[in-house]
Amino acid sequence: MAGASTSTAAVSDAAKDFLDLFYPVHYKIGIGIEDALRGGRLSRHQVAILWMIRSAGEGGRTLPRKEIERSITRWFELTNSAISKVLRGMAREPMSLLEIREHPLSGREREVVLTNKGAREIDRMVEDGRRFIQTMVDHLSGTEAAQGVHFLTRVSDVIEIVQPAIKASAASRARKRPSP
Repeated sequence: MAGASTSTAAVSDAAKDFLDLFYPVHYKIGIGIEDALRGGRLSRHQVAILWMIRSAGEGGRTLPRKEIERSITRWFELTNSAISKVLRGMAREPMSLLEIREHPLSGREREVVLTNKGAREIDRMVEDGRRFIQTMVDHLSGTEAAQGVHFLTRVSDVIEIVQPAIKASAASRARKRPSP
């Protein structure tokens, strides 16, 4: 079905079943993991920023501010000023998890860098997250756990492939809508 328009393509039973998993996967599992990562000390925004730096940052330590802004704006519908407030709070005492620096290649750009304290906080998050996930894995066979990791890895890879086309299609539909 590659290349088919999302509005005219037939929807399989598998696609319907996947949608029914939205609530349990996103809210029950995703928020459960996020709460474990928060450890009662961090906000959802702070966890997302730290985890993004860990996952997508250069060496897991540095990420351009504009990359953080792009994702956080989309995920949480925050304004630039709200994101700046979160970042400044994470950079100041008593947190001191981040430094916000001028980007070495552009004086107009900023980069967000983990401090040693920030790296230790991420290490704590990883340990808490692993312990939480272990409570789920304890109820799965080794095969189920391995298949689950493989499946979620593939879905993540596929999202990276299809997301640009989905965004383009949505933008096209928005342009075609009559204005009120």
